[in-house]
Amino acid sequence: MAQDTHGGKEDLLLDTPIHQFEAEKQHRHLAAWAGLLVFALGAFVTVGTGGMGNFLASVLPTKPVPAFDGTALPVEKAPNWVKLRSEEYKYAYEQLASDKLTDFPQYVPGNLDRDVATLKWGNPSDDAIRNQKITYSVPYMGSYRLNGKEYDGSHLAIDLKVPNNTPVRSIANGIVVKVATPSSGFGMHLVVEHRDVPSFDNAAVKTTYYSSYSHLGSILVAEGDVVLRGQNIALSGHSGFATTPHIHFQIDKNDAPWHPFWPFTFQDQSAAGLDFVGALNAGLGKEKAIANTINPMLYVQQYLTSSEVVTPSLPAAPVEPAPAPTPVATPTASNGPVFSLAEKTSFQLGDEVSFTVNVKDSNGNIMSSFENSALLLLSGDVGTLSQINLASSDFSDGKFTVKLLAPRVGHGVISVFYHDVSVAHLAFDIATPVAVSAPTPPSVPKPIASNKPKIFADVGGSTPYYDAIEFMKQKSVFGGYSDGTFRPDQVISRVEVLKVALKSSNRPLLQTTGTLSYSDIDASAWYVPYIATAQQNGIMQGYVGGYFRPNQNVTRAEFLKILLLSSPVSIDPTVAIDPFTDVKKDDWYAVFAQFAKTKNLLPKSGTEFKPNEEITRGEVAEIIYRLMVILQSGAGSYLA
Repeated sequence: MAQDTHGGKEDLLLDTPIHQFEAEKQHRHLAAWAGLLVFALGAFVTVGTGGMGNFLASVLPTKPVPAFDGTALPVEKAPNWVKLRSEEYKYAYEQLASDKLTDFPQYVPGNLDRDVATLKWGNPSDDAIRNQKITYSVPYMGSYRLNGKEYDGSHLAIDLKVPNNTPVRSIANGIVVKVATPSSGFGMHLVVEHRDVPSFDNAAVKTTYYSSYSHLGSILVAEGDVVLRGQNIALSGHSGFATTPHIHFQIDKNDAPWHPFWPFTFQDQSAAGLDFVGALNAGLGKEKAIANTINPMLYVQQYLTSSEVVTPSLPAAPVEPAPAPTPVATPTASNGPVFSLAEKTSFQLGDEVSFTVNVKDSNGNIMSSFENSALLLLSGDVGTLSQINLASSDFSDGKFTVKLLAPRVGHGVISVFYHDVSVAHLAFDIATPVAVSAPTPPSVPKPIASNKPKIFADVGGSTPYYDAIEFMKQKSVFGGYSDGTFRPDQVISRVEVLKVALKSSNRPLLQTTGTLSYSDIDASAWYVPYIATAQQNGIMQGYVGGYFRPNQNVTRAEFLKILLLSSPVSIDPTVAIDPFTDVKKDDWYAVFAQFAKTKNLLPKSGTEFKPNEEITRGEVAEIIYRLMVILQSGAGSYLA
């Protein structure tokens, strides 16, 4: 089977931790550019110790910048997230009514790490804290554990959750020293230099800071432009390494070697034996991050002008012990449904294994109806759920009982998702009775006798991968054919795989496709935007001779590469031992096979991966399903 021409080890660069890779690339690029300019200008140019950002500013057109006259918030108005209806969560900024917008909330670290179980819906103070927690999704020096704790990792910026097209403002007078539009990493971003501003620690001491705004949707200024405090300089988006719209807001100190700064390199991460997320969560480079940045929101709030209005500060209430019942995450509306699960967590093989899902309103009253539907996900090889989509009509007196079909010994986690947010979960165990031996888990899912309805003409409750196929259908990721079939045992083509991989990751499609020049591609074909997007993002390339071969079947190795490069995951580029007996550590697909094995993405267990075997539509659905469960639940692996 022929491989993609870019399927070799050179593709490992695509798996380099995104922010750090972009930072290193910027540094190398600026260093090389600086060398050329120094060579050209000779003694007329002197590079000082202030970092490459200073040098870049020095070669931009000199324009007068007004003296510091205070700061402005990076965003003036933002949604009051707890007041939005479910469909409004996906609105762009201009689609939201004015009464759904509020002054940008104050950043109060002591509120961000509050347990949501201690917050009561309908209480104005608690709702304000809840809105802060949603708006400041990752705090300064936080982690991707999403616990709201500062200094829990080495994320040296603050992530601001805002809709697409939200106006982004310069926090102070300054000059734009960088505008960049990469398709990965920080995505579209810009950097503003602010000279002679009061320092974070001492207002009497003047310094230079660099504010940066990343993952933008469009930029309204150019390098060399002078910008004023509160001036709109960009519109938000979700470009680069971003799965949802937000702004990566950061302030670097003058001595930072490049902007935006990042605290660890690829070599640092590899030496520590960590992937990108693991490195950030472990606080890798924390000392460098603290040394080269400041808390951006606390700085802005410290020097706000009187014309800037901030939501009044709420005291950081003492955190009380969370109640015993199952933790419940934030629902999506102030009067939205609050889900919980029954607390029984231990079963024996042979018992009926079932779970009760409860739904109430924010006041604790039984809720008779709610919008859209809830989704049940099961992690763990312990059986299959009798139903995974729950509409309000499924509940009786606020309760619904879901059964576990063909239960097996093991550990599982059942989770309730509402609008793609995990709102309740319950871990449970199924034990072996004394007189019963634990069955060996099957290497291939076996047909299960079930009364579950058919979701396609050829997919019923006993079909392997039933839950995965139903989930893919509900999410509009993977559809069937015009005759009503799904054909789970049929092999899948390159363009079909590309479509489901990009849709599962919600990656926006490239609409300008004029750069494609494959002799076997019709410019009007439905899959052209998918190919163009994949080509631009280094996910999939064509073959020697100018062919793309859209209908060629895909192997298991090729599929993993396409899926994982399309998804927001970080892959360890170091393969120390052979992942499988038929996958050597030096094979080009070893990194993908190792990731899939570690995360338990593969539905077929055993010592062989069979990389050159063509993959079926059912297997594709199952692997994507497992990956989406991990990404949505935050689990370390599918069976965690």
